[in-house]
Amino acid sequence: MYSESRQISAFDFYKRYFKIDSPYKHQLDLWEKIRALEFPILLKAPAGSGKTEAVLAPFLSQFVESKFYIAPRLIYVLPMRVLVNNIAERIQNYAQQISPHISVKIQHGDVPDSPFFLSDIVVTTLDQFLYGFARASHQVGHHIDIPAGSIASSLVVFDEAHMYRDEFTFSIMRALMEILHQSNVPFVLMSATIPESLERSLFENIPLSDNQKIIGDVKTGAQIRTSIEQTALYENGNVYISNEILDKIKNKKTLIVVNQVKRAQKIYSYIKDSLNLNDSSIVLLHSRFTRKDRRAHEEKALSLLPHKENGGLVIPKNTGIVVSTQVLEAGIDFSAELLLTELAPADSLIQRAGRCARYEGEEGEMIIFPVEEEKGYLPYKKEHLTNALYWLQNNREFNLKKFEEVCKFVNETLDYRANDYEARDRLVDFYEFVFYFDDKRSNIQLRDGKSVPLYFSFP
Repeated sequence: MYSESRQISAFDFYKRYFKIDSPYKHQLDLWEKIRALEFPILLKAPAGSGKTEAVLAPFLSQFVESKFYIAPRLIYVLPMRVLVNNIAERIQNYAQQISPHISVKIQHGDVPDSPFFLSDIVVTTLDQFLYGFARASHQVGHHIDIPAGSIASSLVVFDEAHMYRDEFTFSIMRALMEILHQSNVPFVLMSATIPESLERSLFENIPLSDNQKIIGDVKTGAQIRTSIEQTALYENGNVYISNEILDKIKNKKTLIVVNQVKRAQKIYSYIKDSLNLNDSSIVLLHSRFTRKDRRAHEEKALSLLPHKENGGLVIPKNTGIVVSTQVLEAGIDFSAELLLTELAPADSLIQRAGRCARYEGEEGEMIIFPVEEEKGYLPYKKEHLTNALYWLQNNREFNLKKFEEVCKFVNETLDYRANDYEARDRLVDFYEFVFYFDDKRSNIQLRDGKSVPLYFSFP
């Protein structure tokens, strides 16, 4: 441990505790901003460029120096449970390098390990954060004020902020951010693919100077070739993959990402049968697995594709194929040689591309397939897929590994934003929850829909 009188430098911290000899510039910049308490902060940096490490390092440095001037705890907010599980494990590994006594807990519906948000680091979903803040959590009994009090004394991180996609949820985020700002609760917003429309909308009533906005343009030397197929990968219940592409799949570490679970299941079965593969060479990922099975499949996916362990690159032998829906667009750290993906909005395509030729000096290939006409665009908006395809067809030299070009792709094809009227309504709702308390959890919601009770009768 360092003594209280000595401050550790960013370089020393990254090298000693994260085993990173040369932190990226945006990691060093965020270190300085957070330690100088220059909140709020917006970090935009490419997939795989260490955004998690960038926000974690200055927070954990407090444990090294025994000075908690930033905040005594960190609340790391993500859009999906599957991301929570993966990020929590990464954070746990880093925290253990400093002290086994640093508590890292998960808080969501499957793993409610920290309902009071009192752990040193809590990794959670936006809905759990919302219920805790609004004093509407059923898990804390009569102790409704404790989670809100914990949030008030924390550093809050909103990661992968673009992934909510609908105006209603963005309105919730905007209202939360405005209250946090007015309450002097420090927070950081992070994303690789947040469009300027959403950035302006979320920060419309929150001052954000250029000095509080960090953009990380990481040059890894990796290259990825991109092409667009003319026929759909799946249409009318049938899978269409040419023999040429099947040969590539068999001989390269391959990731296949489609937009719907049914299509992922069909493609998984087709490839497994066509290439006569056993279960050790291919795995399927989607959101409908049980928590236990999903975890097992994620671990298997990591074992099939190149990934990093203890700072080194591990390249598995033999065939390795991962077929998935968009559940792996963020949070899973591996690198395929070949990526087959259905057409998706710009931010999704970029996140998927971030799992191909991910590491320094690698080369990869990305093949984009159109979707079938009849509702093939779901769960996305059709216009976002149309915009992405038109842009790609008119920018054939687009380089997915150049962040400046990635930002242009996102900004020119996506129009995510919060609804101003909804945001104002949500702000009023939050204040009423906080000051007057409403124990009916159904009265506050994260997404624009109503819950419906289902009743089953068994003979």
